[in-house]
Amino acid sequence: MNTRIRDKWRNRDRQGSLEDNATSLAYGIWQIALAAAKNLHVEDFEYESDDQRTAVIAEYLMFLVHAADRRAFSQMSDESRRIFVTTLAQHTARHYQRNLADIMGHGDYRSGYIEKLNARASEYADTPFPGGDPGYEARRCLGEKIQAVMGMTQINKWVIQQVIDLDAPEAVKHLNTAMDNLFGTSNIDPRPTSKEAVVGAD
Repeated sequence: MNTRIRDKWRNRDRQGSLEDNATSLAYGIWQIALAAAKNLHVEDFEYESDDQRTAVIAEYLMFLVHAADRRAFSQMSDESRRIFVTTLAQHTARHYQRNLADIMGHGDYRSGYIEKLNARASEYADTPFPGGDPGYEARRCLGEKIQAVMGMTQINKWVIQQVIDLDAPEAVKHLNTAMDNLFGTSNIDPRPTSKEAVVGAD
């Protein structure tokens, strides 16, 4: 999965605020999710519609927001984490809304995304992230969501293994690099997150 993430400030002496860094990371997460969705096509899996493609992008966005939250949990105060996750979620929702409006036409895509993001956070919160990376259970949860979107056709029946074994680890690798570059965080071993990190739609 080849993608180039903008994860450094042009002025290397600049110290971005928490909100600035979360906003920049949201764009990086959008790039990673888009690349992951494209990679399924590169690997000869088939999308039948734009609905399928954008649903896969959404699943990766939500998975990566949660993965970023898991890292933030062990590195930030409760208030800083709340600001970080809220900013991150709202800006990934902004990218999602803008791009779906371009593809699907005028509509409110943001509210449904935020609602589903909170539901996914509760599901992923029950899965371990050993050493800071999503364990098999978390990757399988993502794989099952994407398999459900793609369907069990002869061509797409192995999507889940592609996600679990290759694409999800690669996506998280890019996320970790982006977070390290933006925040200077590394060697993080997160504890399980609380299910209480809920993002509002406003």
